[in-house]
Amino acid sequence: MKSIYIFFWVALTTLLISCSQRAAPSATVNYLSGDDGTVTMRCIGTGKSSEDAQKQAEMNCFLVLLFRGLPESVQKPPMIGTDEYSILKEHADYFDSFFKGKRYKTFLMSSITAAPPVRLKKKLNSLTVDTKINITSLRRDLENHGVIRKFGL
Repeated sequence: MKSIYIFFWVALTTLLISCSQRAAPSATVNYLSGDDGTVTMRCIGTGKSSEDAQKQAEMNCFLVLLFRGLPESVQKPPMIGTDEYSILKEHADYFDSFFKGKRYKTFLMSSITAAPPVRLKKKLNSLTVDTKINITSLRRDLENHGVIRKFGL
């Protein structure tokens, strides 16, 4: 009889814990469409406010393009490379102005909220954003600042 009570208590506790918590979405960047000079992605960001979550989603898009690549798009390989830590350290001035100085917004053609914000645990908001990025001008800017080499050189 005691084992039945223990089993019931464990089952009830597990049920209450699983129902009370929302899991954050696992995929943060997905390819939607694109052509030769642009790419459109659906990104998920989290933050204390909706504005913070939108900024995080936009930055996730750029990080994927720069260091991971976007399968099934015109930008399959990463623009910079996979050694993210050393590249960010070597070109710290450029990336500080790019992300912290909000220079990345000059390459955003549009950033549209795709779904209403979702409230997660620990007072965080999750926001889904559709972003369109001008990858031609982004590549040219990276070349001009010496972060990547010009094509063919």
